[in-house]
Amino acid sequence: MPAGILSGQRIRLKGQGASGGDLYLKIEVLAHPYFALEGIDVHCQLPVTPSESVLGGQVEVPTLGGPVKLNIPAGVKSGQKLRLAGKGFPKDGKSYGDQYVEIQIVVPKRPSPRERQLYEELLAAQSFNPRENLVKGKA
Repeated sequence: MPAGILSGQRIRLKGQGASGGDLYLKIEVLAHPYFALEGIDVHCQLPVTPSESVLGGQVEVPTLGGPVKLNIPAGVKSGQKLRLAGKGFPKDGKSYGDQYVEIQIVVPKRPSPRERQLYEELLAAQSFNPRENLVKGKA
């Protein structure tokens, strides 16, 4: 299989068809549960904690070639995309597309009593209001 072959492309197998003719194979790349392919670029979602989104930090991200470390910038927003250059689908065996990692901030469904206490303390102490630009009475 040639490197970088995409869905919809065909491969010709010369002399391997019926009566010695050519055999054509139409390629279909199946969906992956984590990665989505757009051309030669790979897209995925990366769940991060609220603390990681505020403070930033280094996390491990799966790629087609294996896990890599990604620096999450402090203040990253849900939906923000980070690029991993050259970590996408192979184009010709020598060059690769990019991998785009979409940040998804995930909150705990059942915080421990200690986590809940810390979130309550943070709520009482924070000066940040994400709704400060909303006009009263209008959504």
